[in-house]
Amino acid sequence: MSSSSTADRPTDGGDPRLLGGMFDLEEFRRRNAVSLGMDALILVSTGFLAILFTKGFWPSAIAAVPIATLLYFGWASSKGFFVSQLLAIALALVATATYMLPY
Repeated sequence: MSSSSTADRPTDGGDPRLLGGMFDLEEFRRRNAVSLGMDALILVSTGFLAILFTKGFWPSAIAAVPIATLLYFGWASSKGFFVSQLLAIALALVATATYMLPY
C-alpha cells in the first residue's frame, strides 16, 4: 500500500499555491471567524507596537520584545501572515509620519 503525497495528486486547474508557496489557498479555506479575529487583533497590535518605535528610545526598547515575538509567530504561522504583519508595520509608520494617526 503506497501513501499518496500532494505531489502525486493531479491538480484540477493548476497548482493551488500562489507566489511560490507564499500564499496557500487551502490555508484560507481552513480559517474560521475566531482565527480571523485573532489574526486581526495581532495585526492591530503589531501596528500599535510599530508606532512606539517612532516615539523615542524607551518606547522602542519596551516594544522590541513583543514585536519580535509577534513577528516570529507570524513567520512560524505562514509566510502570508508574516507579509501582512510587515505591511501593517509599514502602514502604521507611514500613517504616523504623515500625521494621519493622532499619536
